[in-house]
Amino acid sequence: MERILSHYKKRKYMSLLKYSNTEEKTIRVNSDLFIDSFKKKIQGKLRLFEAQSEIQNDTIKFKRIVRNTTHSGQNKIEAMKILREGLIRIEKIDSKRIRIFWEVQLDSLLFLSILIGFVIGLIVGFASSMILISMVIGLGSSTIVYFIGCSFIKSEIDEIVATSI
Repeated sequence: MERILSHYKKRKYMSLLKYSNTEEKTIRVNSDLFIDSFKKKIQGKLRLFEAQSEIQNDTIKFKRIVRNTTHSGQNKIEAMKILREGLIRIEKIDSKRIRIFWEVQLDSLLFLSILIGFVIGLIVGFASSMILISMVIGLGSSTIVYFIGCSFIKSEIDEIVATSI
């Protein structure tokens, strides 16, 4: 029923603490009906994702709360969920065109990657006596973990938006 005819514009923006993306689409149905349907679909996807969402005008803000449970294995799994908070905005350009903007905070990923790099650097430092080598390996592993996490978050949020269109 809701079919996308063409892509007009796609922008991606990524900083150290934020990933955002914008997409403009031409749709066949009335844009007001599409926007309402899109908001409902996004909220459903976010509920499956275990995130709390709130609609404010044309913006859906979501936040995934890390729960502390009594089962220690579950706590570790919850802490590793790095896609935690962001927003999705849908705007009406005209009767047949819409703009979708989404943004995700990356601060928890940055903290986690620095922590992992620090631990790896300490382990290498204890294994060898060269501090310079352990620092380089720690920084390198932090950078690798950060970019792997960024690509994971990017693909997850892009998939949530794409499957809701």
